[in-house]
Amino acid sequence: MTDPTHPDAQAIWSAVRDMYDAYLDGDRERSNSHIAPDVTLWDTAHEPLVSTRDGLDALRDTRPEPDPATRVVAIETGDPVIDVWGDIALVRHTFEVVFASEELPRERVRNTGVWHRRDGRWLVVHNHEDVLPS
Repeated sequence: MTDPTHPDAQAIWSAVRDMYDAYLDGDRERSNSHIAPDVTLWDTAHEPLVSTRDGLDALRDTRPEPDPATRVVAIETGDPVIDVWGDIALVRHTFEVVFASEELPRERVRNTGVWHRRDGRWLVVHNHEDVLPS
């Protein structure tokens, strides 16, 4: 594992957290600024592999608006393990999705992302999420 204080590891972890913050702020453009145009993704609620950032946006556009109870109010990240090899990095972490209704259980997710440094910026080029059993 790369030292968590390494500048590349810190930059990537900051980008990961900013993507979640951007989601909570409803700022798709900011979230997408961390995602490579040619990204591939395994999404928790969509079985086929998603290809490209445009494909991700199309998937996002099919999702219904949350009702007041299922609105996400926080995403709590943790347990980052980041390895950096030159311009490629592997990021593993967990997060919990907190819903507006306290009656709904938190959704626990594990995430693995492959990041690539392009033109001096780290971008996620592949992302894989799995919802964990409650």
